[in-house]
Amino acid sequence: MRSKVFIISFALLLSGIAKADIIAINGVDRDGYGGVYEVAGTGFDGGRYWWMCIEPNGSNSAGSGQGFLADAVGFYDGWDQQNTERLDFYTNNPGHYLSALPTQVRVMEYVLDTYLPWTTLAGPSGRFAEQDATASLYGNDDPFYNAFFAVQNFLSETYGKTTKSDFTDMSDYSFFAGSATDPNSIAARSSIFSTILADVEAKAAVNFFDTYTAEHGYLIANTLMPSGDIDNWQDALLIYSLAPVPEPSGALLIACTGLAVMLRRMRRVAA
Repeated sequence: MRSKVFIISFALLLSGIAKADIIAINGVDRDGYGGVYEVAGTGFDGGRYWWMCIEPNGSNSAGSGQGFLADAVGFYDGWDQQNTERLDFYTNNPGHYLSALPTQVRVMEYVLDTYLPWTTLAGPSGRFAEQDATASLYGNDDPFYNAFFAVQNFLSETYGKTTKSDFTDMSDYSFFAGSATDPNSIAARSSIFSTILADVEAKAAVNFFDTYTAEHGYLIANTLMPSGDIDNWQDALLIYSLAPVPEPSGALLIACTGLAVMLRRMRRVAA
């Protein structure tokens, strides 16, 4: 019988500003790019949440029968700290907190808002929980899987461009088929990806992202460890809710002042 990770949830308050809640994650199914977790803790109902890989450094993600603890943080809070090496980069280059990170996050929020099928497939849960989580199906020519993994492709490409702030030229973004082997699925995902790039370029050229506000809710499940550490679980963008999630106002302030807090995270693989 599969055992569960014990639910441990508490708030960490930094200078009365930024908060991170520890959540308990149990794997349902996944491939190397995304999948479904059961998530419990403050703000979560213990149900299923789709997630996308945003830390392609060979770190672990949880499959069926595995679980771990992570911090649930906002998009801005989490994008600079998938691992200690990435946080060190931002800490040593604090100007990127203002020049690169805000635009990157707004662009990704727009792509998630626009290219995930919220109006047709989100279902009663408001977070796609009704979609089949079986990883062997992810490569099929299916509207949800095609959209989901094309968007994940975009997020993965953005991850590697820490300093990128000019999105009027997307020529450094590359399509990959991921788990898709069906020719129709590959063609559909490539088409969605190309549409995303053209759309982002056009909107960036007229400063659309300067004031963009997310329409739906996203959180990052973060374990802040060195990228090669066995306890550094792969950071995951959680498709959290139909409604947007307010970003903690202190995220950029804390980062820019060079204050970094490391929590000792616990890892438990379920039997």
